[in-house]
Amino acid sequence: MRSGLILLDRQEQVTYSNPSAQRLLGISPPDVLGQPLFDVRQQLLSLAAHPTGAHAELDRLWLHPQEEQTAELALSDAAVRWLRVQSFPVHDQPGNLLGRGVLLDDITLERASLQSRSETLALAANELKTPLAIIKGCATTLLGNSLRWEPAMLREMLQMIDTHTDRLHDVLNTLLDVWRLDAGVQQLRYSEVRLSEMLEQLVERWRKNAPRHTFTLRVPEKAQTIQCDALRVEQTINQLLNNAVIYSQVGSSVNIRLENNASELRLSITDQGKGIAPENLDRIFHRFYRVQQTEDRPFGSGLGLAAARAAIEAHSGNIWAESTGIGHGATFYFTLPRVPGPHLLSARQPAASSATSIDATSTASYPLTRTGSFRTGYGPGLSPPWKVVVVENDPRMARYLRANLEEQRYQVHVVAHGLQFLRQLDLEEPDLILLASDTSDMSGAEIVQRLREFSHTPVLMLCDDGDEDQHARYLDMGADDFVVKPFSIKELLARARVLLRRRAASEQTAPGETLFTTGDLLIDFAQRQVSVDGRPAQLSRTEYKLLNVLAQNAGRVMTHELLLERVWGAEYNREVDFIWVYISRLRRKIEADPRHPRYILTVPDVGYKLVKLP
Repeated sequence: MRSGLILLDRQEQVTYSNPSAQRLLGISPPDVLGQPLFDVRQQLLSLAAHPTGAHAELDRLWLHPQEEQTAELALSDAAVRWLRVQSFPVHDQPGNLLGRGVLLDDITLERASLQSRSETLALAANELKTPLAIIKGCATTLLGNSLRWEPAMLREMLQMIDTHTDRLHDVLNTLLDVWRLDAGVQQLRYSEVRLSEMLEQLVERWRKNAPRHTFTLRVPEKAQTIQCDALRVEQTINQLLNNAVIYSQVGSSVNIRLENNASELRLSITDQGKGIAPENLDRIFHRFYRVQQTEDRPFGSGLGLAAARAAIEAHSGNIWAESTGIGHGATFYFTLPRVPGPHLLSARQPAASSATSIDATSTASYPLTRTGSFRTGYGPGLSPPWKVVVVENDPRMARYLRANLEEQRYQVHVVAHGLQFLRQLDLEEPDLILLASDTSDMSGAEIVQRLREFSHTPVLMLCDDGDEDQHARYLDMGADDFVVKPFSIKELLARARVLLRRRAASEQTAPGETLFTTGDLLIDFAQRQVSVDGRPAQLSRTEYKLLNVLAQNAGRVMTHELLLERVWGAEYNREVDFIWVYISRLRRKIEADPRHPRYILTVPDVGYKLVKLP
């Protein structure tokens, strides 16, 4: 379980705490259980970065044990900086108050996301303020006394208004495009495009627009087509060419190269300009981020590369920059799959065809030439789409793995930070995890240990060395398999298919069981959605999993031990209080009267059953 859970009786003595709660509070079981003097509230105050504010928030929670209350505390811990504390009453079957439950959640990444959004809005406001001030100033001046201005001055002011109105329009449109593409709500208009022909037209146009630069274009002899949104891709190429021209000296060269293989195309644009410092290579794709070098004023709004990244990633492609440093120029790359994945195509567009796989054992450079062509599909017993999360902080390795997995038509998500990965698991659980032995902020061993507190998703470790003791440690901590770098991609894909077959076998349900109904309760297994009397019920992942198990065994009594083992794992099969809390929370969300349940009934001293109603 990802959340920390603590149960306290009416005397505020701890009767239960799970490992996540102990980790978040920085305590061990002997410190809590059976210790009448242990004060959860005081422990939270000792961790708070601002004790005075935390004291007032916790007083609000603790003074009302019969009400559900929530507080968010800033902590002084370097890893967990924000903690959400939820207090809720615990009643017995007749409705008598037994005590309180306390849920603890690490919301560090959630708060960081909100802060990033606030910073983006502040930067957007600052970017819009300049053109608005100029437009306002010119308009006010003209309205003040238009008769005294000479025609040339009037024209100059009107031109300023026109120019800055265009700038305002461009910033707003680009910002909206970035947000829509990032949110996945911007519809892409796919068509067959010959990228080489598009490049020839664009380069010819740039030769006319920037005659003091030299443009060279290299494309494959055999023209290749690609399914993409032609407008978005053209905008991206224009943005990269514009950057190359702006940040390079007059008379320098801009080299454009198109390469392809069986599954994707890769475009690179190299300039001889100012170059990019290593610490800025990732930041330049952030919204409103502009590199200011020496005394020069940064160009543009800082949205062009953010829009380029959003457009390429919306196509399931990758975009990145490389530079050896200041004064050595830069190269921008992007890749596009030749045929977009099934989740991006409309019903009228063709599905992706089978493709070959990369067989390589090194990631020293991006592999473009495929060797050892073979057909894998999904293997026996597997059906698309499988969701795979790659936790890897090496960008080249991450791109290499993503390209190969997407070539086999897996849905791939890449994460570089351990905390970010653990937070995303709260939103959606993948079918397979490829986990590097080290990430930007956590070790692979620590991630596996924390992961196994709440998830049984198969984990395939990507080990950096051949240390047998470390490999054994990974397996003992809960990893399912491992490969050692450099590895054969054939072997990695085969091991992934084995783990997915095991998962499919363990979770297989009867054919056609996509909907379950009992009374007004509806469960859509395919969409993982629950509704009561037509109204959606917002369940956490664990609550849905618990309800799913009960529904698969509707009408039958499920013992406490069996439910705990099916939902949380065998190591939890004695934590009866634990499941009792979650049943109470589930009843509050699906029952009209939780104290007199209609759907989930208690079988005293045995377990629970979901009643099958007409």
